[in-house]
Amino acid sequence: MNLTPVLPAEAPWDFTALADTYDFRPDYCRDLIHDLLAGMPLCGGDRVLDVGAGTGKLAAHLCAHGLDVIALEPNPRMRALALVKPALRSVRWIAGRGEALPLADECFDAVTFGSSFNVVRASVALDECARVVRPGGFWLAVYNHRDLDDPLQRSVEAIIRRHIPGFDYGRRRSSPVAELEAHGAFASFAASERSFVVEVAAEEWMLAWHSHATLQRQAGHRLPAILAEIRSLIDSATTLSIPYMTRAWTARRTA
Repeated sequence: MNLTPVLPAEAPWDFTALADTYDFRPDYCRDLIHDLLAGMPLCGGDRVLDVGAGTGKLAAHLCAHGLDVIALEPNPRMRALALVKPALRSVRWIAGRGEALPLADECFDAVTFGSSFNVVRASVALDECARVVRPGGFWLAVYNHRDLDDPLQRSVEAIIRRHIPGFDYGRRRSSPVAELEAHGAFASFAASERSFVVEVAAEEWMLAWHSHATLQRQAGHRLPAILAEIRSLIDSATTLSIPYMTRAWTARRTA
């Protein structure tokens, strides 16, 4: 299995080559997701569409909250990995993209994006969200961000920017509120975040880097050297304590 695919920066987002290492990425902060869903409020039986569901990281939290989940994921390899997970047994999976939802109008209580709103065309995807979510329904986007104040992460950033001086996280680390406000179909915007620490085997932490699409798209032929230097940072360590921040934004569909 090739663990270091090179994705041209101008290529469409395609996670096929990254799917087999995607689940080495950290989970979202469970307590934050639970509090967000309870506070919206969403409760057992409410119908939720998870857009760009990947291997089901966010969908698993939605299921644990008792929600009726439909997961939309365009990549067949991602869907295949999700379908074998017991925690996702109740999820109904469909192929499709956020810009063209193959679903009826006003049939969901909420639509969610787990690390996926940055890969859709925002205005078109929000048109579709506004169409399929009932008035008063909810919109949620959530990301995990590495804590860049952590010494290890500062060293990682130095390596990346030495190889890629203009490295850009793009919309992944940006608030979507301006896009929501410009669209006009959503209101009651709120941002939340919570820090947490992941205890992870060093080799699994390295495998997670092979699923970092933003880095791979910009690194090109430099990717193997970047990964080798990141690996050198942890030397002979067997386990690592890695601080992360789960960040989330919510909004409500206007009448």
